[in-house]
Amino acid sequence: MKRRGAPYEVELVERAKEGRVPEALAHVNPLGQVPALTLPDGTIMTESAAIALYLADKYPQAELAPAPNAPERAAYLRWLVYLAANIYMTDLRAYYPDRYTSDQNGGKYVKAAALARMAREWEVYAEALDDKPFILGDRMCVADVYAAMLATWNLDVPAFFKKHPNVRAMYDRVVAHPAIARAWGRNEMEDWKN
Repeated sequence: MKRRGAPYEVELVERAKEGRVPEALAHVNPLGQVPALTLPDGTIMTESAAIALYLADKYPQAELAPAPNAPERAAYLRWLVYLAANIYMTDLRAYYPDRYTSDQNGGKYVKAAALARMAREWEVYAEALDDKPFILGDRMCVADVYAAMLATWNLDVPAFFKKHPNVRAMYDRVVAHPAIARAWGRNEMEDWKN
């Protein structure tokens, strides 16, 4: 079997707490967000969707993205950006509602609106996924990995998977991939396979 991977090092960093960004992380990303990717020339890349796009294109042998001229490329870009711009951002409003209002009592309203919005955003995605194994069909792409990660960010994951069994089935396929399983384990992500 040919090796599809690329050499890399993982550096675990302390996450930002209560508005304080640890110095080591601030050097990499002043907003205190992870992940971040240091390229061979020392350039630092942030934004998870941008990193996913970059790596999938940089290492086409991994087959995690359609080629730039492939017919399914437009759908791939659409769904990866949809996940990052919609579900990811709405999820942040649900988990950190006080960051999105200057009204000291407004957080509960921000959270309620975010939960309603996120439910609708997932409905759109689940409808597009339909009964396909992955968003583009039979082959997994980084949009599927991104969607699987975001699925675990729901406030009630078992209820979410019950409502969207097709997303659950896609999630199970993604986390069954050995490289994804290793990353999930390293990041101590909860196992929702059961």
